[in-house]
Amino acid sequence: MLLILTIGRAQSYLSYGLAFNGHEAVAEKRTAFEIATGKPLCFSGRVRLEFDLNFIAYNHIYFGYILRIVNDKQNIDLIYDQKASLFRVTSGQHFFNISFSCDAYKLYNEWNRLSVTMDLEKQQISLAVNNKSVGSAAFSFKGNCFKFLYGANDDERFHTRDIPPMRIKDIRIFHDGQLTNHWPLAEVADTLCYDDISREAAKVKNGVWLKPGHQYWKTIGSFQLNGNVVVAFDQRKEQLLITGIDSIITYDLRQNQHSRTAKSVPQENILVGCQGIFDTLTEQLYTVYIDHKKVAAYSNAHPQWTTTFPDTILTEFWHANKFISPVDTALYIIGGYGQLKYKNQVQRYKLRTGEWETMPAGGSVFPPRYLAGLGLNTSGDTAFIIGGYGSITGDQMLDPRGYYDLFAFDVRTGTFSKRFNLDSVYGRFTFANSLVIDAKRRQYYGLVFPKDSFNSRLQLIQGSLDRPVYKLTGTPIPYAFYDVQSFADLYYAPGVGKLVAVTLLYDDQELRQRKTTVKVYTIDFPPLDLDAVEATAAGRKGFSGKWLLFIALFFAAAMGCLWWLFRKKTVKQVKPPVAVAGEKEERPLQAIPEPVLVADHPEERVIPEEVKDEEMPKSGVRLFGPFQAFNEAGEEVTGLFTPLMKELLLLILIYTVRTGQGITADELNEILWNGKSAKDAKNNRSVNLAKLKSILERIGNCMINKKAVYWQFQYTEDRFYLDYEQFVGLAKRKAIADLSLMTDLLKIVEAGAFLAKTEYDWLDDIKAEVSNAVIDLSLGYLKESGQTVEDPEFIIRVTNAIFLFDRLHEEALEYKCKNLIQLKRHSLANTTYEKFVKDYRDIYGEEFYKSFNDVIR
Repeated sequence: MLLILTIGRAQSYLSYGLAFNGHEAVAEKRTAFEIATGKPLCFSGRVRLEFDLNFIAYNHIYFGYILRIVNDKQNIDLIYDQKASLFRVTSGQHFFNISFSCDAYKLYNEWNRLSVTMDLEKQQISLAVNNKSVGSAAFSFKGNCFKFLYGANDDERFHTRDIPPMRIKDIRIFHDGQLTNHWPLAEVADTLCYDDISREAAKVKNGVWLKPGHQYWKTIGSFQLNGNVVVAFDQRKEQLLITGIDSIITYDLRQNQHSRTAKSVPQENILVGCQGIFDTLTEQLYTVYIDHKKVAAYSNAHPQWTTTFPDTILTEFWHANKFISPVDTALYIIGGYGQLKYKNQVQRYKLRTGEWETMPAGGSVFPPRYLAGLGLNTSGDTAFIIGGYGSITGDQMLDPRGYYDLFAFDVRTGTFSKRFNLDSVYGRFTFANSLVIDAKRRQYYGLVFPKDSFNSRLQLIQGSLDRPVYKLTGTPIPYAFYDVQSFADLYYAPGVGKLVAVTLLYDDQELRQRKTTVKVYTIDFPPLDLDAVEATAAGRKGFSGKWLLFIALFFAAAMGCLWWLFRKKTVKQVKPPVAVAGEKEERPLQAIPEPVLVADHPEERVIPEEVKDEEMPKSGVRLFGPFQAFNEAGEEVTGLFTPLMKELLLLILIYTVRTGQGITADELNEILWNGKSAKDAKNNRSVNLAKLKSILERIGNCMINKKAVYWQFQYTEDRFYLDYEQFVGLAKRKAIADLSLMTDLLKIVEAGAFLAKTEYDWLDDIKAEVSNAVIDLSLGYLKESGQTVEDPEFIIRVTNAIFLFDRLHEEALEYKCKNLIQLKRHSLANTTYEKFVKDYRDIYGEEFYKSFNDVIR
């Protein structure tokens, strides 16, 4: 048998695959990917196993098992030796005299192709890197059947939890040169995944799927600081610097943790309208107040501000754009708004001399504006400015409008040149302060939002620097926009491969009592939209994928016909009676472009094991954990829902379950189309209700219908699964939970918190209601039965359910730790306590008042 390992061509972007939790996670949470553990795969002749690999940067321990091939009672292991920075091949208690190293940059930033070739006739193990042989050894195999175990595994003979933090994708098996199995690992969530060729199942435990990280923004921080706040980004160290009047929060993206430092010499003031910027050349943080032409500097070497800002009148340069150019080591300020005037002047502050000047800008006419986006190219000599809001004259009273043009500002010549106007614009929008420029691909990324709504959304867009085209990508971010009381910005951390979005909201208190709410979000780079991701995955599947698509379309058409034939049959309503025949329903009008800046941002998709049980109805909507929808074939079809479709469905469904009536058209208008005229709101509502009905037909066994003035969600009895309705039924029993009720409750809530990472203002009270019910039922069960139940594992499950909704619940901590001790899992009990203490410190800013011994006493 011949084993050949090669590293082939790498791919730069990590847009799909499976990430493994390594030593940074507790043993129970480490990741396993197992092929053929139930029934080994058997071969004859020549077999080749290929997969792409890279390591996750900024971890401390990388030692561990990457791949373990089990042949009867023998093992062949690919191990990373961190001390020697080598990949080694071992079997049993023996090292083979073959190993290889990998370029550090490629190992952490690109995909590396590894190929394992097995020649069952030669009985030999060899290793080649980049098609070069680096050693060989004889090896006697006991059979021709194999299991392939990546990362951690629970094999009876070869159990291990030592794994490096790594990522893999595109696992392929070739038999005599023919592709027989391919696991792309392009899923968004699952504990089982099937290869594209022969549908061979592989098991996943504690998997972290990469694709959702490129689709959904993740909230990584929410802070409140005293006074007004400015934010800046140190791209070299990949640290976000959030500065208040008496402290600075440093969020380290590489370590995914933050620290708060009190200023040794507090700054007297940060005025509304101040902006922050970090200079990587001098490693100084600057706070800029344009009106007074003053800049305060702060650095770790000299942790005090060089000047203060006394109270003054409001700035005349709200939402101006800024950048530091390495060409002349100067800070540039462009545009802004104040005192009913839009600005287009270019101001320059020379960091070396401290001189301010207003530059005479030449070239194309740059209309006065604010709320534009600005990004700097790699060499720092050209700034790209796009969009904004202003007027040709600069007077707010004379024809103000939105701009959708792209300008380039040449630092060396001080001239503007207009590149183009965007070809088409769907909805009105303005920009967050900064753009991220991808110079290599001639692209920009920016955050846009409608400025005429407080409950706004930031939407990431990707555009070309050379052509007037753009597209929306990723899911939107909630943004409370209150004009001069709000601020948003966008940064890029290349080392961790993430875009970082920051929002600020200043409250309306007096200056000395004011506080600022800061929220921080990240998305993996490059960001992906749902439709593009699914199309890419389908394209990879080639001929097989096309046939699957054809079959799916055939069955979809057939199900559509059946639905049409039987749609008049009685359907079950959650509470109200079925709508009577003849009641008037709103008819969709001619389609108009729907708003593009309304949405959600679920972080990940996890399908609970209970949902996959064959006895469950196959079509359904699940609200615990991330929002998910499944059709009658059991296939996830969540991708059918645009952000607006999802919110529309949730409004109708949740209001139906909670109130027993549904939601009125006026309530829908107020929530989804606030600010539009009655006619426009009705048009939007009718068009989108028609779209939603079409999606629900594809899901099957459910529909929306109008009863009197209420829109209601209905579904067919025994053929549709709705976890939220089951939960409400359990919660309404109003009794102390017994074992049966608690078991049913856990089947629902163990999927995750209610609509995890879905954020709407109207949803906050409902989420609180669900959380309180889960905690009350769970705590009631623990107090009534927690000391007498003989199954500590079940008690731990109950406490974990509480932690899903309140991670700082002290009673849940006590029950969990005590029962872990009862199971003799002392280390895990201590780890649980330590994590609780850390979270308590991070949130409350003080130490938890109970020791570990107090908790388990």
